[in-house]
Amino acid sequence: MDKRIKRTRLAVFNAVLDLATEKELDKITVVELCDRAGINKSTFYLHYSSINDCYRKCFDYFTGKLLALGKEIDYNEVSVAPEETVKKILDTVEQNIKYFERFRNSYVYNSAVRTVKDAFINEICQKNNINIDDNYHEVAKVAFLVGGCTDIIMMLSPNFNREEVEKIMINVIKRK
Repeated sequence: MDKRIKRTRLAVFNAVLDLATEKELDKITVVELCDRAGINKSTFYLHYSSINDCYRKCFDYFTGKLLALGKEIDYNEVSVAPEETVKKILDTVEQNIKYFERFRNSYVYNSAVRTVKDAFINEICQKNNINIDDNYHEVAKVAFLVGGCTDIIMMLSPNFNREEVEKIMINVIKRK
């Protein structure tokens, strides 16, 4: 991808995060977003069809790494030896903690986090061919893993104790 495109997308992404902490998404205008990102309207419309399209693409970029990780998680490994999976999840979230912290203060935080959690859980479940009807316990364990990691990090950030969070998550998954 061209460096200019990356720079533009990053500027837009940061502008969306900033504006979403100030007002609801449907109150943000293209002009306002362009001013904040330092781009013109034609550049905006070259990449996005609307504010909602822009937000969706920014959100997809933001969550892409996390959802890709869900496709790698083997449920059997999680249930027997969750250490590596918990570490991978915490690594991914930790790498993006500055965005999570900014995002936490946005008007769309609650609904967006729910969407991310659900998508991540679905990725893991699909990869492992488990569903709520046939594998209730397994889906519950996956939901706890995803929700627990996310909630603990968000609640305790920016000063959470990584080792303590890992220990808590692993012990609960192992039912210690």
